[in-house]
Order: sequence, then C-alpha cells, then structure tokens
Amino acid sequence: DMRSQSSQPSDLHSALQLVLDVHGYQLFFCPLFNADPHPGNILLMPDGRIGLIDFGQCRRLTSEQKDQLAHLLQAVAKPASPEADRQVASAFEATGVRTKHGDQEFLALLPRLMFSRIHTEWIHGNIKEVLQRDRIVEVPVHMVMAYRTAMLLRGLCLVLQENTSVAEAWSPWAERWLSQA
Repeated sequence: DMRSQSSQPSDLHSALQLVLDVHGYQLFFCPLFNADPHPGNILLMPDGRIGLIDFGQCRRLTSEQKDQLAHLLQAVAKPASPEADRQVASAFEATGVRTKHGDQEFLALLPRLMFSRIHTEWIHGNIKEVLQRDRIVEVPVHMVMAYRTAMLLRGLCLVLQENTSVAEAWSPWAERWLSQA
C-alpha cells in the first residue's frame, strides 16, 4: 500500500545508518571487521531487523593500526581547510601509505575521495590535475581492506540516494577508540 511505500525511505535511511555504525564499531572494537559489506551480504529482514552475512573477507587491525585509522578518519571528517588538509595528509602517511613524490595536496585529496561524501567541486575542480601529479606506490593491506569496506558502504548509500561520509559516520567510534587508548 502507499503508506508503507512512503515510509520506506526513512526506514532505509535508518538501516543505512545502522549498517555504517555497525561497521565503524567493528573496525575499532571487534577482533575482526567485515571487509565485504556489499548489498548481497546485507539483508533487510521482514520484521525490520538487518542481517549481515558472509564474513569471508575479514581483517584484524592492531591497536597501532586502529590508532592511525582513527586519526585519519577524524581528520577527513573535518571541513576542508589548509590546516585540515595538512592533518589529513600527515594521518594518511602515518597509516603506511606511500606515494612516489609525497605531494601533500594528493595525500590530502585521496583519503577524502576514499572516506568522505562526494563533493560536486571535485567534478568541476582540478581533481584530475592533482591526481596526475603523484601516484601511490605502497598501501598496507589493512588500509586496502578499510577502504574497500568504506567504498562498498558508500556505494550502497549512493545507490539509495544517500551521499554519506563514511569518515563522519565512523568518527564517533574513532574518537571513542582514541579516548580509551
């Protein structure tokens, strides 16, 4: 009926927020996190509960890796500014990511592309020029898996018309992790 269809978007929004929240919690407070949260592994149950299945691609993070990722997510979640960009670039390098030239603008942009919401100025701005100035030469596996998780979740959100910042969604968990360390 029309009533249940019109209430569905808010239910989907709540479900997406819960899925993001669960994965942020997993990153920082579970022995392993699921790095394969694609739509086929997320079930919306008839009673409204969410089912997560197929934990075949999981990754363990050390305390140091959690610290590094937490600092990166907090930096990415801040509004863009020259100081925030320096923090993002520094935090990204601290995770073990290395580039050929160490271009700071590249190092600040890439994590925003990975973990932030999509910004229209990226499409109309000089993003191509920045990305052509440098290239990644080393990415630790834990960062590949965290990025994979973020991209799958952000892709799911975008398909459902939610332009979500995974960094913002996971920042409360990052903050909690750092405050307990």
